Amino acid sequence: MDTLALSQQILASLQVHHARTYWNRSPQSPVFPYVVYSFDSINSSTPSTDYYLNVDIFENINGSTVAIEQLADEIQDELDNKVLRADGLNLHLVIEQRQFISSTDLITAQLINLRFVIRAYFV
Repeated sequence: MDTLALSQQILASLQVHHARTYWNRSPQSPVFPYVVYSFDSINSSTPSTDYYLNVDIFENINGSTVAIEQLADEIQDELDNKVLRADGLNLHLVIEQRQFISSTDLITAQLINLRFVIRAYFV
């Protein structure tokens, strides 16, 4: 299993849509809007490993949600039911959920969360 290769493949796919994309955490003072993605393993079985891919698209607490809705649409269209191939890695992604989290719940920002299920084959 090569989580770094998995992350690099996802980063390359996300940065096509937005340059300010970060793995696991954003810089201390990020410029809005920005994207943070992370992985959680679900199931490890030979010959594949399943992950949740969380893609969080953040906007300023007072900003319009139009930009992050459009960006979420682009990312969802790009990654849903997508097969990505790289050296030693094959990924199949399927959207599981999409939700808006308002500043009422998040306090310092608002965001759209996309969660994909990934089946990863490390070959």
